Amino acid sequence: MTSGQLDDDAARWREATALRGEHPQWVVIWLATVSRFRAYRRLPGARRDTALTDPTAAGLASQITRAEQAARSPAAPSDQAMNDP
Repeated sequence: MTSGQLDDDAARWREATALRGEHPQWVVIWLATVSRFRAYRRLPGARRDTALTDPTAAGLASQITRAEQAARSPAAPSDQAMNDP
């Protein structure tokens, strides 16, 4: 790995740290081996953890925002009917 790659990797880790600061309920990491950011969280009403991935910090931030908005919005009638006993 060259020093330029190490510098880029360190910059991506700083971006991941900034994302964690902006979205403290999410676990955000940089995966250098696949050159992608990942974020994990169990959203309200979700049966499984939510896992998001993007090659850019801005793209991941956008996905996090959309996921949080979707979790806050009421379920569509067809979704609600599927969850009723």
